Amino acid sequence: MSIIKEEFKLAVSSLLRLPGFSLTVISTLAVTLAALAVVLNINYLVLTKPLPYPNADKLVVTDQSETINGETQYGFQILSAQYHIYKDEQYIEQMALMSLYSAKLRDLPDTPYLDGVRVTPEYFTMLDVPMHLGRAFNQQETINDKQRVVVLSFEAWQTHFGADPQVIGTYTTIANDKYQIIGVTASHFNAPEVFGNFSMHAWFSFDQEISRTSSWGSITGGVNGVAILKNGVSIEQANSALSEQINELYQSRDDVAANTAIGARFVPIKQKIVADSGEMALLLLAGVITLLFIAVTNICNLFLSRAVQKKRVMAIQAALGAKTHHIFLGMFSEALLLSMLACIFGLLIAGWSKVWLASDLQYMFPRMQHLTLDLVTISASVVVSVFISIVMAKLASQQVPYKQLNQTLQSSGKGTGAQISSLTRNVLVALQVGLATALLLGASTVLSPAINKLVKDVGFNANNVNYLRVDTGNLNEGFHDVAQQVKSQLKSLPQVEGVALTRASPLQMGWENYLYDESNEMLGIVSVGFFDENSFSLLGMPMLEGRSFSSLQDPENTPQEIIISKALAERLFKSESAIGKTLQAAPNEPLTIVGVVDNVYVPDNRDSYAEERYYLPFEAGARFAFTFKSNSQVDRAQLLEALKEVNPQLSIAYFETLENMLTTRLRASKLIAILTMSLIVLALSLAAAGIYGVLSYSVQMRRYELGIHLSLGAHTGQVIKMVLKQSMQPVVFGVLLGGVLAGIGYLIGTRLLAMQITGEISVLLLAIPIMVAISVLACYLPVRSVVSSDPLKALRNE
Repeated sequence: MSIIKEEFKLAVSSLLRLPGFSLTVISTLAVTLAALAVVLNINYLVLTKPLPYPNADKLVVTDQSETINGETQYGFQILSAQYHIYKDEQYIEQMALMSLYSAKLRDLPDTPYLDGVRVTPEYFTMLDVPMHLGRAFNQQETINDKQRVVVLSFEAWQTHFGADPQVIGTYTTIANDKYQIIGVTASHFNAPEVFGNFSMHAWFSFDQEISRTSSWGSITGGVNGVAILKNGVSIEQANSALSEQINELYQSRDDVAANTAIGARFVPIKQKIVADSGEMALLLLAGVITLLFIAVTNICNLFLSRAVQKKRVMAIQAALGAKTHHIFLGMFSEALLLSMLACIFGLLIAGWSKVWLASDLQYMFPRMQHLTLDLVTISASVVVSVFISIVMAKLASQQVPYKQLNQTLQSSGKGTGAQISSLTRNVLVALQVGLATALLLGASTVLSPAINKLVKDVGFNANNVNYLRVDTGNLNEGFHDVAQQVKSQLKSLPQVEGVALTRASPLQMGWENYLYDESNEMLGIVSVGFFDENSFSLLGMPMLEGRSFSSLQDPENTPQEIIISKALAERLFKSESAIGKTLQAAPNEPLTIVGVVDNVYVPDNRDSYAEERYYLPFEAGARFAFTFKSNSQVDRAQLLEALKEVNPQLSIAYFETLENMLTTRLRASKLIAILTMSLIVLALSLAAAGIYGVLSYSVQMRRYELGIHLSLGAHTGQVIKMVLKQSMQPVVFGVLLGGVLAGIGYLIGTRLLAMQITGEISVLLLAIPIMVAISVLACYLPVRSVVSSDPLKALRNE
């Protein structure tokens, strides 16, 4: 122990005399370890950390598939089909039915929305939901019991009810119904993100009647279940058997669409929550690990140079009886001290980064509310730091063989008496170039689609356009007249330049509907929007063919018209004009195509988007909305006042600018671009610094040789060209190595991990020249510095 203590004291003393060396190692490793800590934590939370629910490994989410003309898609459910699965006793041990539900709290002055989900009592028992106050649902508050009870989240209880414990047992108006508040969940409970990453504010009972024969004609989203299969029943067996059962019920209807079928799909809950975010987490991890290797290779160069500097000191130690493990311990002490300091600073940077990234990361990954510097992350960082210290010490000590140390005492130390071998230098350069090239190629395949999303034109003008959705309260008739009155009221506002009625904004056209030809033959499921005659001109969507909708004067006589997108027109009618042709949104209800508009781009989390769309004339119902263009900011209070002047029942359900809505939708892509660019910049910076350091050392070792060339009349350009040619050999090898590593990574990702990685030739054409350019610059600068000085100076120094 005394030897170790003395070695560490000596290491501290030595490093204090080398502030440049110490700061370079610490800063390089700290930044890399910070990135590693954040990404390790993300991967642990997303892929590895068990879900905090009983039997989490047995929980599955019940979903559905829909097949139309041989093409299968997922994500839309039928409530009655899910109810049939819920009632099954042959394959299902236990199941909780869930349906997304959001509504306003009418009793509060600002009538806030509660975002939540309707659930059956099994939800609370299967997930072992901890309660802060009150109780969960009982078996008398399940489907078809027509009970209206609600459990609040801890956050909603504090925000909307002032953390008053007396609310338990009281009634509150949600939407247009009275609900009894029976419980408040514990503050640490986090609902499984079956429906996506958003805060769950409340859990409502099912108050409507549901049966195996009702609601088959309504295909929607946000209806799932959490289930445990019976012992011995596999997911494949449940999928097959229950798919057959619900499809038989579906096909027994009179109005079932031709060439369509539905099926059950059971997915492990972890897989459902993680979804595609697991791929991005793994890609980030691969990028950061590559960055770590680049940093370690860079630090290798510094420690090898440090070993050469200490060669005479180690020779004296060997002469005085020091053994090989003493030599290693001396280097390890310095490496460990620097690595541990880098680890501490890295964890501090990681902690700050997590606070900065927390709100953005939730758009990319689930369960980011748990993103903290936990014990797993800290332990992993410490282990990596110690491992790096061992590697550095081992490599550095091997560069000065013990048997040759005594000879060093007789060496003059001039010229090439103490060098790192040319093979080692070339390997270092090739490794750094190879790793940086591989990371650049891999990161570019992620960056390219993200950039494409950010710069792609949405196909309509979002500038100064606002979206207002109206809550009609208890209003149950006269929606057409009320909507027209609100439209007139909005037009009268001085900031408003134009108003159009719609059911959803062009950025929220996620609802899809069947489409048929004039012979009632199914053409597929297509995204649909409901616009009035002013919508297209207000959004800057000119007609490519035809005209906009006719004005709706009488709500009883909606124009039998349809407008389709360019992509849909090209698929259905090829090069023919679509104007005057007939389509149907429902069988035996013909609609005439009066216009064709350009495609719109609605960015979301998917890699592709639906260009095929159709639009129907807007009909006012219990839910309607407006898009309006303004020349200055419109105050929310001003809009509310305008609504109240038409009818006191009206209020604002949602209000936002299209620009802000677009920014939110692109937030994940923007974060991907920022993180990827950060990795690329760090990798290129570390690689450039490492290559420069190695080649600078190599050129310095050859300054005597270069001085002779210059003294004998060689032109500086010739000398530079000679050195560059020799220095670029490991660079070229490194680029080839990087391509091979990138190819191996692509095969592992696509074949073994089934990841969706799309390679583009443009990535190759961009990444390799960047890497070569940086390498050439790193090669050029050191030799330029030597040959531009007096050649006799190099000879005199030798």
